[in-house]
Amino acid sequence: MPLPIGRFVARRKSSLAASEEWFRKARRNLRVANANLDAGFVDVAAFYAQQAAEFALKALQIHRTGQFGRIHDLTRLSRELSAPPRILKLAALVTPAYVAARYPDAGGKITRRLAESMMEAARRIVRWVRRQMV
Repeated sequence: MPLPIGRFVARRKSSLAASEEWFRKARRNLRVANANLDAGFVDVAAFYAQQAAEFALKALQIHRTGQFGRIHDLTRLSRELSAPPRILKLAALVTPAYVAARYPDAGGKITRRLAESMMEAARRIVRWVRRQMV
């Protein structure tokens, strides 16, 4: 049963199993981002990079608390997890892709270079999360 708005409990699985499933999806989203970048869909690649980082951070939330927040602000998620400043900076780089990749009039254009930067930032976030979950 979900908690009040903004927080959800990992359902019917141990926190460990749920966090591992979220982390697997984070890694899959990185692969999807790479495939889309290779295909020339830079905005889609950026979106999936953001999703990879978000799923990884939420995996860590579940790992630590058994629940996750319903937010897409990666900087806020990172701060809630007491992430180091370098992770906060990477999260700030990737967060805008959640909106910018989906809405053409929501901000600047996502170039290949920006998408590649977002993907590298997401990879680093995912690696950091993996080290926190051992």
